[in-house]
Amino acid sequence: MTKNAKIYAVIAVVAVLGAGYGVYHLLGNKAPRGAETKDLASITNFDQCVEAGFAIMKSNPKQCMTSDGRIFVNEKPPAQSELDKAEQAIRTFMGEPNLELKYTGQNNHPSNFAILSNVKQNDGGFTADNPKEWDRPVYIFQQTSFINDRCEVYQYQVTQKTNQVVEIGIVYPIERSATIPGNCTGNGSLDWPLMNKDQIEQAAFAYLGRDPEHTKFMMRSDIQPQYIPSKPGADNPAANEWRWEDTSYKLPEGLMGDPWPYPTMRIIMSAGGKLVYYLNTTELFD
Repeated sequence: MTKNAKIYAVIAVVAVLGAGYGVYHLLGNKAPRGAETKDLASITNFDQCVEAGFAIMKSNPKQCMTSDGRIFVNEKPPAQSELDKAEQAIRTFMGEPNLELKYTGQNNHPSNFAILSNVKQNDGGFTADNPKEWDRPVYIFQQTSFINDRCEVYQYQVTQKTNQVVEIGIVYPIERSATIPGNCTGNGSLDWPLMNKDQIEQAAFAYLGRDPEHTKFMMRSDIQPQYIPSKPGADNPAANEWRWEDTSYKLPEGLMGDPWPYPTMRIIMSAGGKLVYYLNTTELFD
């Protein structure tokens, strides 16, 4: 073999080895650029996934997915300063400056607000996509005290961008034990002492009056509130709802709202003038 032939042979071997090395990393390890030496098996949490160079998914909370399909959630809570602002908005709305709250998580949008695209009906219901530009991320809190000894608590959802209390509902505590805690009898009621409609309405509008920035929707002259009792004609209906709807609003073509396709504000009160449910999506629509 000539000297030149030997040189060409060495170059060819190096090229083949280099190509094989590259194929291994592209098809086998599949690590992103800058993380070729990272052992996928050693990635066990969100921070390690991000450090290895894998992309952060757009979600709340943030998620990171490795090339082998594992997803790691960023379980770090938001900055305390952000949670403090959200908690203050809740205390103001409820009129309880000393209300104790527990942060329980976050979501891309409130429970009863979603904008969907590519909706397709099927035998089991429907499938749809959630356009990212319609994400309305919220912080979720629960109060630590029971409601009227009912073994239930209020759950609050507050928008991260504007600190608007957008939804309030009654739920079991997220850390509820198998047995009823000793300080909860389970015999409480939201319907006692009974109030008349005027008294219940006054209690309902007191909540709305504490957040004029986000409840000014009810002052629009072109939208009149609907009063919807659970039992029309009854002296003391178990549920009394006031609802404002802007039915003139139209979503862009190809989108649908679930469950409400237009700005809606609802407040439901018990026969005893206690808050049962609140929803305000009026500023979540573009």
